[in-house]
Amino acid sequence: MDISSAMQNQISSVQQAMGMHSLQKSMNQDAATVSKLLEGMEETTQKLNKAAGKHRGNNVNVLA
Repeated sequence: MDISSAMQNQISSVQQAMGMHSLQKSMNQDAATVSKLLEGMEETTQKLNKAAGKHRGNNVNVLA
Protein backbone atom coordinates (compact mmCIF):
# COMPACT_ATOMS: atom_id res chain seq x y z
CA MET A 1 0.00 0.00 0.00
CA ASP A 2 1.42 3.34 -1.08
CA ILE A 3 0.74 6.47 0.97
CA SER A 4 0.39 9.65 -1.03
CA SER A 5 2.52 12.71 -0.40
CA ALA A 6 -0.48 14.70 0.87
CA MET A 7 -1.30 12.00 3.39
CA GLN A 8 2.32 11.90 4.58
CA ASN A 9 2.23 15.69 5.05
CA GLN A 10 -0.97 15.42 7.08
CA ILE A 11 0.50 12.70 9.27
CA SER A 12 3.64 14.78 9.81
CA SER A 13 1.54 17.80 10.75
CA VAL A 14 -0.43 15.80 13.32
CA GLN A 15 2.80 14.38 14.75
CA GLN A 16 4.24 17.89 15.13
CA ALA A 17 1.07 19.12 16.85
CA MET A 18 1.15 16.17 19.25
CA GLY A 19 4.81 16.84 19.97
CA MET A 20 4.12 20.50 20.77
CA HIS A 21 1.22 19.51 23.02
CA SER A 22 3.41 17.03 24.89
CA LEU A 23 6.13 19.64 25.30
CA GLN A 24 3.67 22.20 26.65
CA LYS A 25 2.24 19.69 29.14
CA SER A 26 5.68 18.57 30.32
CA MET A 27 6.67 22.21 30.90
CA ASN A 28 3.32 22.94 32.61
CA GLN A 29 2.56 25.71 30.14
CA ASP A 30 -0.90 26.58 28.95
CA ALA A 31 -1.79 28.27 25.67
CA ALA A 32 -1.72 31.76 27.21
CA THR A 33 1.83 31.28 28.52
CA VAL A 34 3.06 29.98 25.17
CA SER A 35 1.38 32.89 23.39
CA LYS A 36 3.10 35.38 25.71
CA LEU A 37 6.48 33.70 25.09
CA LEU A 38 5.96 33.97 21.33
CA GLU A 39 5.06 37.66 21.68
CA GLY A 40 8.29 38.23 23.57
CA MET A 41 10.27 36.45 20.87
CA GLU A 42 8.62 38.62 18.19
CA GLU A 43 9.46 41.81 20.13
CA THR A 44 13.07 40.71 20.51
CA THR A 45 13.31 39.92 16.80
CA GLN A 46 11.94 43.36 15.92
CA LYS A 47 14.45 45.05 18.21
CA LEU A 48 17.32 43.06 16.69
CA ASN A 49 16.18 43.94 13.18
CA LYS A 50 15.97 47.61 14.14
CA ALA A 51 19.45 47.51 15.67
CA ALA A 52 20.86 45.88 12.54
CA GLY A 53 19.26 48.55 10.35
CA LYS A 54 20.59 48.91 6.84
CA HIS A 55 23.64 46.81 7.73
CA ARG A 56 21.51 43.73 8.35
CA GLY A 57 23.56 40.61 7.88
CA ASN A 58 26.91 42.40 8.27
CA ASN A 59 27.08 44.08 11.68
CA VAL A 60 24.75 44.38 14.65
CA ASN A 61 24.85 47.44 16.89
CA VAL A 62 24.74 45.84 20.34
CA LEU A 63 24.86 49.23 22.04
CA ALA A 64 21.48 50.34 20.61
